[in-house]
Amino acid sequence: MKYSTTHPIAREAAPFLAPTLTLALVLIAYGVFSASAIASALGGLSLLSASYVAWFFRHPRRELRRSASHLIAPADGTVTSVGVVPHSSFPNGQAVKVAVFMSLFDVHINWSPCDAAVEKTEYFPGKFLNAMDDKASEQNERKIIYLRCPNNDLVIVKLVAGLVARRIVSPLEATDEVAQGEAIGLIRFGSRVEVLAPTHYQPLVKKGDKVLGRVSALMVSVNS
Repeated sequence: MKYSTTHPIAREAAPFLAPTLTLALVLIAYGVFSASAIASALGGLSLLSASYVAWFFRHPRRELRRSASHLIAPADGTVTSVGVVPHSSFPNGQAVKVAVFMSLFDVHINWSPCDAAVEKTEYFPGKFLNAMDDKASEQNERKIIYLRCPNNDLVIVKLVAGLVARRIVSPLEATDEVAQGEAIGLIRFGSRVEVLAPTHYQPLVKKGDKVLGRVSALMVSVNS
């Protein structure tokens, strides 16, 4: 497993959680010993902030129902677009795309939609537009992961930074192997994940649907 997430809170929380929690404890202690209501109130707000950070970086344990014919959701969130799009990497120059928007309240761990070998990855620096906008897919900071499934189908997972997100964390590189439902990284603070597959895959979701990463089925291969 290239991206290790054995704890209920992802390790990427540490740079945010440690100082926020320390500040909260210092303010609360000062408020108690100095009888300062302002310090106590600020300490309480800092403690709430620390709690949110820990909750944001949560890594839930979910039962995986493996299926070679299905692509599972790589993220929690709301489906913002479903349809056929032009893409030169796929047969006939077309692919089926499902995009999932992760809000500030969704789990931000990302999972592999299928068993696969990583053929290549691409990283593009860019803007930080609202990730609900389809333009973000091509203009925002993003990492693109090309997966080759056991049946030789190409599946592309695109991790896109959003309006607040400022870092994509995914160490996958060419020649890595991933299992369906395996954690492949996370995107900090609001973002978008897209899955593209050959046109013989049929979407099982529609725009506006809520999906659960590692649980919900996004597409099914009609060739299976």
